[in-house]
Amino acid sequence: MEGRQQHDESIVYEGQVVDSEGGPFMQTQDPEVDKGAGLNNLASSVREVAQKTGEVINKATEQLGKATESIGKAIDSALAARDHVVMVRVNDEALRKIEALAQSGIFKSRSEAAAFLISEGVKSQGELFDRIEQKISEIERLKSELRGIVKES
Repeated sequence: MEGRQQHDESIVYEGQVVDSEGGPFMQTQDPEVDKGAGLNNLASSVREVAQKTGEVINKATEQLGKATESIGKAIDSALAARDHVVMVRVNDEALRKIEALAQSGIFKSRSEAAAFLISEGVKSQGELFDRIEQKISEIERLKSELRGIVKES
């Protein structure tokens, strides 16, 4: 390559002597030193970007591992206490999704997949169920009040 020459186990490139890994080895008295220094700065910047990219990839991989672990815990939690049987009818789209979860191996059966989806749906609608429970308590209180009125008559 033009501009390169062998010098003891180092390489002269654009007036800059670098070692076999591309790091600076020694400066020459060549008037083109500024170009070489610029290239070395560029190479250093590229190495820094590559290192930071590697760090970001490592962090992303770590976060993905945590997310996968979190999903695994959610699945285990949803399937932990399945003591009750509920027969449901679902539409075609819901059935396709349930079957996809079972066929993918994420769940052992359609039953497990459906139990997980129901559990997650209940969790995601927590505020709605809190309001429903409040209304049910209010209805029970009113029923009790009505029974008391009937007994008094």
